[in-house]
Amino acid sequence: MNKIERMQSVFSNQEPDYTPAGFWFHYPSTLTAEETADAHVKLYHELDNDIIKIMDDSFGSMVTSHLKITRPSDWRNISLPGRDCYQYQKMEQVIRLVNEKTNGEVMLFPTMWSPFKIASFTYCFGGSDDATFMKHCAEDPDSVLEGIKVLADILADWGKGYIAAGASGIYYSGQFSEPQRFERAVWERLVKPFDLQVLDAVHEAGGYNIVHICGEMEHGFRSSPERYVGYPGDLFNWDVHRTGVSLEDGRKLFHAPILGGLDNHGLLTEGTLEEIAEESRRLIRDFGRKGFMLGADCTVPDRIDIRRLQTAVNAAKE
Repeated sequence: MNKIERMQSVFSNQEPDYTPAGFWFHYPSTLTAEETADAHVKLYHELDNDIIKIMDDSFGSMVTSHLKITRPSDWRNISLPGRDCYQYQKMEQVIRLVNEKTNGEVMLFPTMWSPFKIASFTYCFGGSDDATFMKHCAEDPDSVLEGIKVLADILADWGKGYIAAGASGIYYSGQFSEPQRFERAVWERLVKPFDLQVLDAVHEAGGYNIVHICGEMEHGFRSSPERYVGYPGDLFNWDVHRTGVSLEDGRKLFHAPILGGLDNHGLLTEGTLEEIAEESRRLIRDFGRKGFMLGADCTVPDRIDIRRLQTAVNAAKE
């Protein structure tokens, strides 16, 4: 099998010739599109990853107006330029460049932040004032929903554009499911519909959805994977070490292929190479190769010793 055939096997919940693996980290937002593409291709070759997840480290550039959200009703005034903005155009260029530099031999998955994450980061004082955002959601959810809908419409269109540019799908960062943020019923009203809007648009465009269920540091990296049951995901990833939801639990929840297993806040950064190799082999032995891709709970630190990641990838190939 080549890399594309191997991943297609995983997405089909079949057993590939060996377990694919992938790890990634963030890059400086100041890199040009060419530099960004080169950085991703360099990591791809260093690790022999089975996919390339293209990081979106300039997502604050989505906002071109000087609108400052200070009260809930301000969310009704959001307007965006669609694909005619730096963030989208840079990502589209990076997708094309990475495809060109890898001769189309590997699937590409650009990062797509959820509308709620985009809203929080770009409009709420650079992401440093989640408390105000959460207060607005509680005081006037209807106004917040109007703004989030504008963001979701744009992101759904971006997903279609990424597929047209050569991406195989998106790596969707599902956000705001930490139990401390919203009760489930509130989350299902405010957050879930817009996640589904974006993910459905990618499927309609013929792409795959890798759904990453993300928990933020200030909430102990704890998310609520059970809230994502029924999402149109082709591969699901979450923090198995801090949610209490194991890989096997996830398989039963989602009835879909699974990505992950390794602790990016523990073993991958603190364990020995021998321990990383043994845990990688154990995960594959216990979970099986069917519908499984080895990876981390979340993005790994950018200063990690690359040999740690190489060890995990090589163990998966054994």
